[in-house]
Amino acid sequence: MKRNWIYLILVLLAGAAGAALRGMSLLYGVEPESGLPVRGAPSATALAALTVCAVLLLAVLSRLWFGRANGSSFEQLFGGMGRGASLLCALAAAGMAVCSGYSIAQLPEHLLEQTVNLNGSLVYPSSLVVAAVAVLWVLALCAGVALLLAVGALRGAEVTGRTGLCFTVPMFWCCLDLIMLYHENSGNPITSEYSYALLLVIAVMTAFYSIGGFLYSAKGQAVRFFASCGAALYLACTHIGGAAARCLLSGQGFYAQFGVTGTMRLAVYACAALYLLVCLVHALRRAAACDAADQTA
Repeated sequence: MKRNWIYLILVLLAGAAGAALRGMSLLYGVEPESGLPVRGAPSATALAALTVCAVLLLAVLSRLWFGRANGSSFEQLFGGMGRGASLLCALAAAGMAVCSGYSIAQLPEHLLEQTVNLNGSLVYPSSLVVAAVAVLWVLALCAGVALLLAVGALRGAEVTGRTGLCFTVPMFWCCLDLIMLYHENSGNPITSEYSYALLLVIAVMTAFYSIGGFLYSAKGQAVRFFASCGAALYLACTHIGGAAARCLLSGQGFYAQFGVTGTMRLAVYACAALYLLVCLVHALRRAAACDAADQTA
C-alpha cells in the first residue's frame, strides 16, 4: 500500500521541481534582446533531463507496481468515490465548462491573436482557422459537461456505455487542441516555448482515453492509466506551474504574458489536471485495497 502513495509523492515532487525549472527557464534562459533561448542554459537542460527521467520512471513503476490491476473493471478502480472527491471532480469539470464558455464569448480576441502583421498589412485567419478555433472551445465546453455528467458514475451510480463516451469527449478536444497548438507555433523556431504544452496535451488525452477504455475493452489497461495520468500531472505542474512562476517573478499578469488563448488554455488544463488528480488518488486507494484483499486471500 505504501508504494502506491510513493508513486503519488514522486509525481508531485517531480512536478514541483519541473515548475521551478520551467519558471527559471522562461525567465532567465533567454536572451533579453532577442528573446532566443540561451544555448546550454542550466535550467532548460535540467528540465529536459528531469522530464525524460520522470516520464520513464513513472512508466516503469506503473508496470511494476500496478500490473496486477490490469483487467480490473471500471467500478473496481474508479467507482465508489466519496462525496468530497466527487465534489472536487464536479468543481473541476464545471471550471472547464465555465472557462470554455468564457473563451467562446471571447472568440474575437482569439481570432485577433491569429491575425498576422506582414510588412504593415494585416493577414486575417482563414475561414478554416476561424471554424477550428470555434469548434475547439465548443469541444472544450462539451468535455467539461461530459466530465461533470461522469461524476455520477464515479460515485457508484450505474455505469453504461455513455460513461465511456463522457471520458472520450475530452480526448477529441485534446486531439484538436494538439493540431491548433502546432498551427499556432509552426513558425516558431523556439520549440521550448511550446514543446511542454504539446506533451501535456498528449498526456491528458491518453489519461482520459485510458479511463474511458475500461468501458470499451474486455481487459482494462490500468498500467496505461497510471503511467499517463502520472505523466499528465507532472507536465501540468511543470507547464502551468512554470507559467505561474514566470508571471509571479516578472510581475506581469497571464494575459500580458500569454494572451487570451494561452491564458484560457492554461486554465482549462489546470481544471483537467485537478480532475485527473482526484481520479488518480482514488484509483491508488482502490488498487491498494485490491492488493490487500489479494494478499489476505
